[in-house]
Amino acid sequence: MATFTLTYPKAFKSFTDIPIVNEHNETICMLQKVDRSSTGKILNAVLLVAAQQTLPYRYETRTTSGAPLFQVQSTLLAKGVSHQIRMPDGSSIPIQRKTVQLLESSYAFKMDDLHFRFEKDFTSTAYLYCNDEKIASANPIENELVRTGILFKLFQTDDMHFVALLATLYQALFAFTT
Repeated sequence: MATFTLTYPKAFKSFTDIPIVNEHNETICMLQKVDRSSTGKILNAVLLVAAQQTLPYRYETRTTSGAPLFQVQSTLLAKGVSHQIRMPDGSSIPIQRKTVQLLESSYAFKMDDLHFRFEKDFTSTAYLYCNDEKIASANPIENELVRTGILFKLFQTDDMHFVALLATLYQALFAFTT
């Protein structure tokens, strides 16, 4: 099992790049916080009122040299919020949202003929499944009542791409909903 961490800086609102480090404290990729455009900020304000499930920023992961890895894009539609993963090559993969319990959601997508599912349990731990096999987890690191970061665990690999995907999904879909 490989473990990675992301630690929020104290000035999180003004910080743009947050390193994701491995067990040896080596940066393997970056979570980047990007301001939305002016139009995006207006739509975000509407979304906050209508759906109560979006952030004032969008998050993406990049390599340490700055190359894009993953981004989750959210779009306001008449029937709710639509999410899609923006891939490193610029293509997009739709994410299907399904309500699991009264307020909990599960997200599913297909990538390279593999079926992925991402969901959070009652302990605030999110799990990434591939073809119904649990492959990774993400859970908040908390100090008293303050969330200080996220701990990522890959159960069978230490592939940077899985960490980047997990970090992007967690930050965009679950980080501030608990």
